[in-house]
Amino acid sequence: QVLRPCGCAREADEAVKRVLEGTSRPSDAFVPFVGMFQASEYQSKAGAPAPPPEPATVIAGKKNSDGKIEMRMDSVARSRPRADGTPGSIDIKKTKAKARDMINKGAGVRMTPRGPSRPKRTPKEVAEQSALRLLALTGLDDHGSAITANLLAKSGLSQNRVMRDLNILETSVNEAAHHLRADELSAALDGPFGLDNLKESDRGRQADGCTIAALLMMNAAMLHQRIAKGRWINGVSDLATVKGDVNVVCRISREWNQIKSHDFLPVLEPALEAIQAVENTGKRAGLERALRHIAAEAERIAEAYADMGADHAGPLFNRVMGNQASDGAYFTRPTAASLAARLTLDACGDVDWSDPQVWREHKTVDLACGSGTLLAAMLTDMKRRARQQGASKDRLVELQKVGVEETIKGLDINPVSLQLAASQLTAGNQQVSYRRMGLHLMPYGPKRHNPDEVSVGTLELLGQRDIVPREQELDLGNDEIASEATWRPSDDTDLESAVSAVKGARIIIMNPPFTNRAKMGEKFPKHVQQALRKRVDSLEDLLVRADPEMADFSDKNSIEPLFAA
Repeated sequence: QVLRPCGCAREADEAVKRVLEGTSRPSDAFVPFVGMFQASEYQSKAGAPAPPPEPATVIAGKKNSDGKIEMRMDSVARSRPRADGTPGSIDIKKTKAKARDMINKGAGVRMTPRGPSRPKRTPKEVAEQSALRLLALTGLDDHGSAITANLLAKSGLSQNRVMRDLNILETSVNEAAHHLRADELSAALDGPFGLDNLKESDRGRQADGCTIAALLMMNAAMLHQRIAKGRWINGVSDLATVKGDVNVVCRISREWNQIKSHDFLPVLEPALEAIQAVENTGKRAGLERALRHIAAEAERIAEAYADMGADHAGPLFNRVMGNQASDGAYFTRPTAASLAARLTLDACGDVDWSDPQVWREHKTVDLACGSGTLLAAMLTDMKRRARQQGASKDRLVELQKVGVEETIKGLDINPVSLQLAASQLTAGNQQVSYRRMGLHLMPYGPKRHNPDEVSVGTLELLGQRDIVPREQELDLGNDEIASEATWRPSDDTDLESAVSAVKGARIIIMNPPFTNRAKMGEKFPKHVQQALRKRVDSLEDLLVRADPEMADFSDKNSIEPLFAA
C-alpha cells in the first residue's frame, strides 16, 4: 500500500506509527498500490493530469516486546532498467519480501526517532537537505544549480526556479507544436527530419516534425533574448517588441538572419530551415501563432535556461523528443556525465588548467555527442579547475573561447541534438564571441548527390586512411567525408573537416551508440536499411584488414564496438 496522498518518507513514518499505536486504521492513511501508477490512466493529452510520482521507499514498523516501536526503511525493489536507462517498474512481490525481512531479520536502515527539542522541518526541507548532502558527498555541489535542480526533481521537489522554468520550457514547446499541428503542417515538417519513413508503431514513440521544429525555434528564441538583453549585437530587438509585430514570421526571420551573419549559426540555422519548410507550404497561420507563443515564453525564461549549466539539454531533449533508439540515441544522465568528466581530467595528471596552451593540448572528442552533455560537462570541469588554480575572470573568458573553438569536438548524425549541443557550449558567458565551433553533422543515409550510396555517420571515419591505414592498397587518395560543419563563419576562418577534428585527440569521452545492426536506420526504407548494414560490414572489413586482432573485438550484432575501435 502507499501513503495517501503520496508523501515523503517522514510522513509515511508517522502514518505507520499511528497504525501501530492503534490511533489510526490502515485504510485511513494508505491506499492499494496496484494500478495506481499505470501510465494508461494518464494519457499525454492536453489538460490531462500528470501521473503521480512513483514511491521510492518502503517503510516497515513493528512494536517490540518492551512496547517501543521500531521503524526501518529501504528502497523499493524494481525490475531491470530499460535500454535507455529509464528505471524499471516497481516489483511489488519483491518489495513485500523486503518489508518482511525488515521486520523479521532487521534488514534495511533503522530510522532514528526524532528528539523533542529538534525543530520540526517541512518534508520539502528534509528532502532538500538530504539532496544537498548527497551532492556534497559526490563532489558535485560546485557544478551549479542544474545538477542540484535535477536531483531535487528526482526527489519530487520541482519548485526550484530552474526546474520550474524547465517545465515551462517543455510545456511551451508542446504548445507551439500544437499550433503547428492544428494548421496541418505535420507532413511538411516530418519530411525534413526523416520521420515520414518510420513505421507507424515507431512514430508513436518519438516526437513528430512539429515538436522538433518547435524545439528548434524555442532554442533560437531564447538565444535571441539573451543577445538582445546583453546587447551583444547592435540592432537586435527584445522579444517583447518582436512578438507584437504585425508580421511576426518575417520579423523573427530577419532578426535571426541578422544574428546569424555575426555568430551563433549552429543554433539559428536549423530553426530558420524549419520556418522555411513551413513557408514553402503557403500556410502561415499556425506558424505565426507558434512563434508568438514561443517569443512570449522565451522572454520569460531565457535567463534561467542559460543558468541551467551543463545538464539541461540531454534530459530536455529526451523528454520532448521521445524514443530516438532508431538512431542509437540513448542520452547520458547529467550526474554520470559530470562524474565521467571529473575522473577523466583527474587521469590527465597535475596540469595547469588556467593555461590556454594546456587546453589546446587536451583536444576532447565525443564521436556520438548527441545534445552535448558529456562535452558540456568537460568544459564545465575544465573551467572549474582553472578557477581553483587562480584564473581571473578575464582568463576564464579566454579559456571558454579556446575551449569552444579549439578544444571541444563533437560529431553526431542528428541536427537537432547538435543544435542543443551548440547552445550548451556557448551558454553561460555573455562576453564571448565565437568565430568557429567543432561540431560536425555526419552524413547518414542516402548520399545527397547519389542516393544509391549510403553513409553511416561517424563510422565513415573507419574508411579514411588518415584514421585506419591501408598499407596493402594503392593510395588513390581519400574519399573525404562530406560532413557539414555546424559553423560557417563570415570571415576567412578555415572550416575544419571531421577527420581533422578527431585526429590528435588527447581525450575521447563518449557514450557509444549500442544499436543492434538489424535496427539501424529504421526511419529509412528497407532497401536503405540493408545498404546501411552492408556499409558497416565493409568498414569493419577495412578495420580488420588493418588490425586483424579487431576481428575478435567487433560484434556483428552491435555497432558499439566499432565506435570504441
